[in-house]
Amino acid sequence: MRRLLHGVVLLCGLSAADAVAGCASAEDTVATCRIEGQNKQVSICLYEDESKPMDVAYRFGPAQGQEELVLRAPLMDVGYLTASGAGVTVDETAIFASGDHSYRVTFGFRDGRKPDPSALHPFGTVQVLRQGATVAELACAPETIVRTPDLLLERMRERGRTHASDGSQLSNYGIDRPGPISEAPPCEREHDVDTCWGMGVSAARAGDLALALGYYDKSCDAGFVTYGCYDAGKLYLHNRRLRDYAKAYERLGRSCKGSDPGQAPYACKYLGWMHQTGIGAKKDNREAWRLLSAACFVRAEGPLIDGEGCDLLAKTILIEHPLGDAQQQRARVGSGYLAYLALAMGCTDAADTVCAKAKTMLADAKAARAAWAAFCDEDSGDCAGMLEPQKDFGATLSQRERLFAHYQDALTALSEP
Repeated sequence: MRRLLHGVVLLCGLSAADAVAGCASAEDTVATCRIEGQNKQVSICLYEDESKPMDVAYRFGPAQGQEELVLRAPLMDVGYLTASGAGVTVDETAIFASGDHSYRVTFGFRDGRKPDPSALHPFGTVQVLRQGATVAELACAPETIVRTPDLLLERMRERGRTHASDGSQLSNYGIDRPGPISEAPPCEREHDVDTCWGMGVSAARAGDLALALGYYDKSCDAGFVTYGCYDAGKLYLHNRRLRDYAKAYERLGRSCKGSDPGQAPYACKYLGWMHQTGIGAKKDNREAWRLLSAACFVRAEGPLIDGEGCDLLAKTILIEHPLGDAQQQRARVGSGYLAYLALAMGCTDAADTVCAKAKTMLADAKAARAAWAAFCDEDSGDCAGMLEPQKDFGATLSQRERLFAHYQDALTALSEP
């Protein structure tokens, strides 16, 4: 990489004594780290003097000594991307251009490693491109990463920047620097959430899940909304270090019974899984059926469903049939039809693996001349058509309404004497 980093651009207003790969004394540190296996350091720094707009600086070079490259860009113009996934990745990328080279520096947290998939692991990378082609990639030593999450985003928003470099709108969530729970003020309602939940989100984005859990619990107990209940329940259930099944069940139970359509199906899914597996709750297939049905077959204005919950519901249906003894109806409709409807509903959630299971299940049933497959065609007009992708979300909602009606009709048929 030394061969590529050929230019040195010192920031105006910084003395030669400040010229190090770490942020200078006059700068705020967005992020810095030592490169894995090297005595090199990369830093992203903010610099502002009274006479000029704020700049963002990229610094690279020996951890001790003169840096090899310093680039700067106006804060409002610097390349910037951000990504947040559902417990998968929380990161931001700053992009600096120099001639036909560009330097992409990404810092964040990722999970998914064994033995604790929910633990957050800090990461940092430097990608060097020449005319769009990658010529070098470097990784930070995780233990050396020092970062102020969302500092760059915060400064941009303060000055009116509204969009990232890919055209996506910058997130408008509150950016806080939460202190210890023991010093936290009472929760207050804030728009459609509350201040404690916002603090929990900031703590999680900073990688401190224990602190985040404290604020989520506080939010849940305040009772303004169920966001804190849901996020606390997930951490109690999934995080090995923070695990408490009883608290997970109680917190997720509040969210499952709540009215928030963006959380209730997912909370019900987790509770159903606990009863299906007997992990953290009594193994009870009937209760699993009830909860997973609430996750999958949701009927509400602008419904959201949990595709994974539909997959789990199909498994639960095939494990045990907790309905009446309507042998004739069951022979015609069968648990196979209910399971297929569950998978078809999950397919509407863009769950490719669930769609594939449904297609395989139908093909196998037709090959075996299963009674439920014939009934499915009779009942719906086109059993395979239930799995066809819809042209827009409105059509998807209509498809879900049809599947909901078929599911309710099948349940009625199976419970009749």
